[in-house]
Amino acid sequence: MKLLKQILDSVASKTFSIRRCGFENIVGNDDTKLILNKAILSRKPVHVLLVGKPGCAKTMFLTEIMHSFKSSMFLVGSNTTKAGLVNQLFERRPKIVLIDELEKMSNTDQTSLLHLMETGIISETKINKIRQTELTSWVFATANNSEKIIEPLLSRFLVLEIPEYTFEQFTEIAVSRLTKEKVDKQVASVIAERVWNELDSRDIRDVIKVGRLASNIQEVSSIVRMMKRPQMS
Repeated sequence: MKLLKQILDSVASKTFSIRRCGFENIVGNDDTKLILNKAILSRKPVHVLLVGKPGCAKTMFLTEIMHSFKSSMFLVGSNTTKAGLVNQLFERRPKIVLIDELEKMSNTDQTSLLHLMETGIISETKINKIRQTELTSWVFATANNSEKIIEPLLSRFLVLEIPEYTFEQFTEIAVSRLTKEKVDKQVASVIAERVWNELDSRDIRDVIKVGRLASNIQEVSSIVRMMKRPQMS
């Protein structure tokens, strides 16, 4: 009996570790991580929409889930059509559908997603040929704002607002990301400070741009100064 219990405990532990997403590369946002994992582990689908300004790690949440679950499918809203979405759902039958920039999908394309979330029924008609299937999928999506998302679709989501980083969190992320690209920690800290204060940016992507161009602190200053210049129309 003791051996059997140990085996069952081991299996349960492995099953949980496989199904749960750690989000190790995302700083802070503990409440968001908790809700996403509860949704992932729920017995029936709970769909989550992450809303926030560019650079607040919305896309990183999706990519972390994608890397954790082989049964997931990642799509970009601006490049997704109804036909393409339906075809992917038929062919791949994903358990988790990840959509970045959902607000950039057309209303017609959003409607096809609504059918998946509402009924789980996917159907398509082509030249008098009809194919139909049922699919149970969890949908996790991001948007800069929810204004262009049709109301019936928006109502199917649990909407989470992602707050902007504090300066301390921004710096921690910047140093972590840039040191992975072989940028000196001191230089990385200066880049974070200049991007935050001089560019007034909260987007980690701006940090990465400067980090890939600057070889030293002096170059950081000149690159940031050029980035501040008004762009020619």
